[in-house]
Amino acid sequence: MRNISIWLAVAAFFNVESAKHRAKELPQNSLGAKQAIVIDNETGECIYEENGDERCPPSSMTKLMTLYILFEAIILGRIGMDDEFPVSKAAQKMTGSRSFFSAGAMVKVEDLIRSIIVHSGNDACIVVAEGISGDVEAFVDVMNEKVKEFGLQNTHFTNPSGLPDEEHYSTVHDISVIVRRIISDFPAFYHYFAEKSFTINSITQQNRNTLLGNTMKVDGLKTGRTDAGGFGVAASAENEGKRLIVVVNGCKTSRSRARAANKLLAKGFGEYTPLKIAEAGKPVTSISVWLGTKDLVNLCTHEDVIVAISKKHQKSLKVEAYLREPVEAPISIGMKLGELVYSYGNGVIKKKDLLACSSVPRACFARRAEMSLKRLIFGEK
Repeated sequence: MRNISIWLAVAAFFNVESAKHRAKELPQNSLGAKQAIVIDNETGECIYEENGDERCPPSSMTKLMTLYILFEAIILGRIGMDDEFPVSKAAQKMTGSRSFFSAGAMVKVEDLIRSIIVHSGNDACIVVAEGISGDVEAFVDVMNEKVKEFGLQNTHFTNPSGLPDEEHYSTVHDISVIVRRIISDFPAFYHYFAEKSFTINSITQQNRNTLLGNTMKVDGLKTGRTDAGGFGVAASAENEGKRLIVVVNGCKTSRSRARAANKLLAKGFGEYTPLKIAEAGKPVTSISVWLGTKDLVNLCTHEDVIVAISKKHQKSLKVEAYLREPVEAPISIGMKLGELVYSYGNGVIKKKDLLACSSVPRACFARRAEMSLKRLIFGEK
């Protein structure tokens, strides 16, 4: 194992880039949101919080838990994306946002996913709950079991859609935990949250998440709105290798909801500086070669390695090369010969393959014999 001084590396040939999103400290109560939180998705650290543990109506952000359970059932093989669930009379009678499914119809699971995300379909949530658990009450029990599993201290669900109920509550912190679990546990489904429109039953509806594709590079997740809870959104954005999660609630309008989320994302990204710790194809370190035409071969990564790290963790950043020396020739270009490991903060550890920058043929017989003899007599490699 070799330590690579990140500061020496930066001074020598790595870049330190300035964060593009610099945000001033937000004046108190300037957000226009009663509850708000920003989370670093990688570390789980809270960057900003305003009444993060205050109970509030989660409205349609509830649907994130409904989707988590649906995604899990698909991954576990209990249901398939092309399976169809029946629409009950109870589903057809749902009020609020919906996809207008008719009782007796059969709906594909994939279409239900898109209906819940894009249309915020209350009827689709009932179809899913009944299709997975048999009835809504049993599905709600599963939702609250997940609440315990996730360690959510201030969340309780009474329905899968987020319709108002005094015993139906959550917090922006708890919602951020659900978002983080969706992103980490089901990356294959995340792209659905970026869809801006969806057509079914000959009706096209636009995604209520107006943040999608904005300057903060938001790529999901879910809005919500009730009279009691106001306007809210759970959103995520990725910029320069850093993904942030923002949840706001209690806004007066959809516009103020978007403004609050954008302010918080700008503030969050302003906390980070991207550090380039390796440049694609350029030597990072070298490794000893045994029985080759060269004694050393340079190692590199196949892509730029950029760490978006908060200011408070920059001093804790440690970069190490894990190598098993010497390696025996022949060596072909691109062969994996080690790992670049970097860590910082709360035990965050990431790894990138270290590859041979060039090939090293096997030495001729006389050279190999000479090297073997030296090693036998002098212990040289």
